Amino acid sequence: MGQPAYEPVEPVPARAPAAAPVSRTWSWAGLAVRIVLTLVGAAGMIVSLFMNWVRGQLATDISVRALFQTNQVRNLNFVESIGFVMLVLGLVAIVGLAPRTGWLTSLAGALGIVVFVLLLVEMYRAPGNLTVSDLDPGAWVGLAGSVVVLIGGFFGARTTAVVTTTPGPRAVVP
Repeated sequence: MGQPAYEPVEPVPARAPAAAPVSRTWSWAGLAVRIVLTLVGAAGMIVSLFMNWVRGQLATDISVRALFQTNQVRNLNFVESIGFVMLVLGLVAIVGLAPRTGWLTSLAGALGIVVFVLLLVEMYRAPGNLTVSDLDPGAWVGLAGSVVVLIGGFFGARTTAVVTTTPGPRAVVP
């Protein structure tokens, strides 16, 4: 008779670590920082609309068109003013405290910065030789509030930690 068939036994390859359930953490300190920064920044954005922005003009007197046209359009309609835009963005930042991630708060802060930058670009392009020195404190307060709101949106979010474990050795079935 011949020899029985020989089947070599190979070692079992190691299995990849299995992911354990995701654990989510958060801290009261991060949440408190987020609330404080958001409220302070939103207050700055809202207060800025009652201040002078460009050459003694209130934000409520400057039209939204000043963000994309080279002439400083004076407007007496509150709803079509830069002040109304900053008011809405400040309120959106406060409402952004509701979602856990803070994306809405950060979006409001980023849009406030965009308003400032667009106004600055159009002032530079204007034929009246407007410069950064023509900006009044209201524009700077609006910018500072927007930056604080943007930073506040990053705090207090729940962090996700995935813990991996390696399984024990598998039994080899012959």
